[in-house]
Amino acid sequence: MSTAFRPVRHRYEDALSRLSWRDFQRRIAVHFEGAGYVVEQPGVANDADRGIDLVLRRGDETVVVTCKHWSAFQVPHEDVHRLLGQMPVVGATSGLLITSGEFTRTAIDAAARFRHVRLVDGRALRALLGPVEELRPFRLPPPDSPIWAPVTSTPQAGRREPASRAASIAAVAAMLVLAVAMLTLYTWYIRDAHDIRASQGDVAGTDRVYRHAGAAPAPPPFAPPPRPAGTGAEP
Repeated sequence: MSTAFRPVRHRYEDALSRLSWRDFQRRIAVHFEGAGYVVEQPGVANDADRGIDLVLRRGDETVVVTCKHWSAFQVPHEDVHRLLGQMPVVGATSGLLITSGEFTRTAIDAAARFRHVRLVDGRALRALLGPVEELRPFRLPPPDSPIWAPVTSTPQAGRREPASRAASIAAVAAMLVLAVAMLTLYTWYIRDAHDIRASQGDVAGTDRVYRHAGAAPAPPPFAPPPRPAGTGAEP
């Protein structure tokens, strides 16, 4: 058993070393998917598969993968033996131990005794994956940025409500004026009709008075004078 972790001889300071361990594992999975493998991520559901990060399947080949995203310390030989113990769990035909950093000399020697176990260190991994896009850190805008300006209503929105209210008041006023005008015209019409009936009633009453007294009513204006009684010729 190793008594202490050994620091790396060369520490990488690049985009790959700054990935989270989840993104690091995902990047490796994407690479092997592109190589034609079916990639499984069993996780740590129980103690039997603890330490298995990926399972690669392609035809009759089954590969167990353990990912060590270490940048400060070397991966010791204990992880090589742990990988060997996990291979029978899924019936693996080979195993891969991958790190973003370095392995100890004893780990390299232990893997060399087993031809179905391979080690991939940081240098080989970077050559395998190719360039990794640098993640840009999120930065807040400066205090004088327009994004910090308080939210206010626009002048157009402020003028729109009084204008609509004035239009409603004007419409109601116009309807009231129209109603008053119609009521006035109707009143005049009723009054004129009543006066006409009253005058017709007075004329009829006068005719009845003349007939009852035996006197002929006055001739209409511009009528010729009545002819004298007993004369048969023009004067």
